[in-house]
Amino acid sequence: MPINRLERFAHNLDWNLLRTFVVVVEEGSITRAANRLLLQQPAVSMALKRLEQTVGHKLIDRRPGRFELTDAGERLHALCRDIFTSVVRLPEAMEPSGEEVSGHITIHTVSHALNPEWDKALASFFRQHPRVTAGVRVETTTDVIRSVERGIATLGISDGIIPAALDQMPFCIETYALYCGRGHRLFGVESVRVEELRGEPYVSFISDVLGGPHMGPVTAVRAIGSFGQQVRALAFNVEEVMRLVIANAGIGMLPVHLTGPARAAGDLWQLPPYGDLPQTETFRITNPGATLNPAERAFLAHVSDVPLWRHPTA
Repeated sequence: MPINRLERFAHNLDWNLLRTFVVVVEEGSITRAANRLLLQQPAVSMALKRLEQTVGHKLIDRRPGRFELTDAGERLHALCRDIFTSVVRLPEAMEPSGEEVSGHITIHTVSHALNPEWDKALASFFRQHPRVTAGVRVETTTDVIRSVERGIATLGISDGIIPAALDQMPFCIETYALYCGRGHRLFGVESVRVEELRGEPYVSFISDVLGGPHMGPVTAVRAIGSFGQQVRALAFNVEEVMRLVIANAGIGMLPVHLTGPARAAGDLWQLPPYGDLPQTETFRITNPGATLNPAERAFLAHVSDVPLWRHPTA
């Protein structure tokens, strides 16, 4: 395409269409994208159509029961992520650099991802760099990964399926077991068989969805044991899942190392399977294509050698 045509294309492009396209891809649905953007569904459909007309390619194959990016859509989505990352970093890129490291770092994490060595590294970093500020946000697995992809988060701490485009390092490994609350019919019963759990109401993490994008070992145990099909309650953090299990909203999988006090108090009772318990691995994830401020560069270098932490199983 000649230079003058490229310039004309960039001048005429409505950049809001790119943002709408990214949200449609992330949500996998015109309807969900419209809800997130606070727009009417026809407006989002028209925006997608205008973008396809502008770039001259069909971007999403939308047919009954089908919603997939075309090859052109895949390429544009990758470019849009880079564009969004650059825009997010503009204010920080304008900050003057001095001898003393300053700036803001953001950590997006799933709930209760614990590693004592990480805590020590944080403490030493903030001692060394008193002018650095930080923000920590607890999110779902999907949202943590999305925040890192978009360059919103300096670093993410997440389980699930980590995209190949992101850098990852092991953070911690947790062992999960299945529990019920005091009022459950199987509370206090020894040697329960897995077959007895079929049809039981289940309390699930939002990311722990059968057939979902981040199915892991915990979900696999549910599928193999044929329990947890009837999800009665959803929560995205450990505290709320445990609260719902104790309240007898349903049975649920919880990290073993966090259930000790509730088990000792007689609020939780372990159910099968009793052996070969599933283990989930949580990762530190970063975006290698992100533009970093001095504080972020210093922080990532400082925590780069934090070792994996294996939580005890009891």
